[in-house]
Amino acid sequence: MCLTLAKSLIMILLTSSFFLNSCVQSERTQHQSNDPFASLNVYGSLPEFTGYTDENKPANTTMLKSKVSIISFFFTSCGDVCPKLNTVQSRIVKNHASNALRFMSVTVDPLTDTQQHLREHRQLMQFTDKRWFFVRMDNDSTLESFMNGMLVGYAENPQNHTARLILLDSNSRIRGYFDALDKKQVDSLESILEKVQ
Repeated sequence: MCLTLAKSLIMILLTSSFFLNSCVQSERTQHQSNDPFASLNVYGSLPEFTGYTDENKPANTTMLKSKVSIISFFFTSCGDVCPKLNTVQSRIVKNHASNALRFMSVTVDPLTDTQQHLREHRQLMQFTDKRWFFVRMDNDSTLESFMNGMLVGYAENPQNHTARLILLDSNSRIRGYFDALDKKQVDSLESILEKVQ
């Protein structure tokens, strides 16, 4: 009788343990499927930087803190890649209204692109979303350090800058590089951003 009771209790405990484990596993799987970054690598972290926005406000890492961010590089006198890059980014900004998102376009030509020049460029292109910052870093060494920290490399000639959109998670970790001129890569980026609340 005691042996039968002991076996029954063991079976109940094993069954309960199995169901509890299944529930926990199911919850983990559900959480991962909701995490837009679950399948993405971590390439590094947002490096410290200082600069100014086109509105002459200080720009630094705190403006992106706890936000999912897209960073790009451009310059206002660029006549080829930059207009295409900014058009794609503008569409992404319009398609994704979440306040959990931030966008930062950094000029690679700080000698020409003063804050006033950036402000005029923004107005001319009708980039009005306040989540999108246009940033000028004070000198070439700051810009060089920032670009190298973002793992895109610095080039003295502004024409040689990257056309990639760089995705950061809300912990300011670099999670992906997406070619703004490649529709499949842009679509992939947008599918990630759709999950950002």
